[in-house]
Amino acid sequence: MKKILFALILCVILAGSASADTDNVGFLTRLKTTPDEFLNLMRNSWATQGWAILGGDHTTSKAKFYDSLTQMQMALSRGDIDEMILPDYVAEYLLKTNKSYTPCCMSDSGRMDLCFGFMKDRTKLRELWNTALRSMKNDYTLSGLFQKYVKNFPPDDSYDYIYGISKRQRKQEKRILFESYPDAPTVVVAVTGDLPPVDFIDESGMPAGYSTAVLSEIGKRLRVNIKIIQVDTASRTAAIVSGKADVVFWYETGKSFEAQQDAPEDVILSEPYLEWNTFMHLRFDED
Repeated sequence: MKKILFALILCVILAGSASADTDNVGFLTRLKTTPDEFLNLMRNSWATQGWAILGGDHTTSKAKFYDSLTQMQMALSRGDIDEMILPDYVAEYLLKTNKSYTPCCMSDSGRMDLCFGFMKDRTKLRELWNTALRSMKNDYTLSGLFQKYVKNFPPDDSYDYIYGISKRQRKQEKRILFESYPDAPTVVVAVTGDLPPVDFIDESGMPAGYSTAVLSEIGKRLRVNIKIIQVDTASRTAAIVSGKADVVFWYETGKSFEAQQDAPEDVILSEPYLEWNTFMHLRFDED
């Protein structure tokens, strides 16, 4: 983390002498706004959030949406965009796992929330979900899962050889188990895998990370079976409208940022299970 902060400070200093006016920036797809409208909303927030944006002038930048993180990473590698703008914990994960990226600036966008989406006629299911989430907040389960699956992920294996920890053991530590209840209903939850290590699909194609751990705990508390499927970011609404999923992972619904509420009229949202307010901007490391 110290290395990341040092690199960011250096990038901020260097960016002060460079113009970012012509940059193209990438975001994950939003459902109720165009790319440039969303960038304008972000800029308005940057202008009113005190320290606002550090290390870049995005007054005339152009924005593009991508339906998955993979698509956006490919666009960055091709030069279609100059920056990916991501929640800070996602950017930090990418910096830990991919040496090709470097941070160029940070921005404050007010309070943003991660939550779950339901069809508007599923109010009973949403209330059960909220009850489980509240109890997990009150007994600090959520904060413990966040520490394990976000702050300390991926785990540092520098001293594994001293303690005799094998790669297989590390893989088992990351594995998240779901309880099975033969006589209980099954709730199908759609995730995107586009915000690792929160909404995350591992190298073997299995759902992993913080959201999956939260879902496992919700299943235990409600005594329901949880089945996870993957959809892309742009297909979240379609997944629940079509009945393919009962619940879908949702993001960026901050109460202090009402103008960019991204939930369609047919979708109702749970209480948040993660809050953040900082974005990090990543570029390719030209060195």
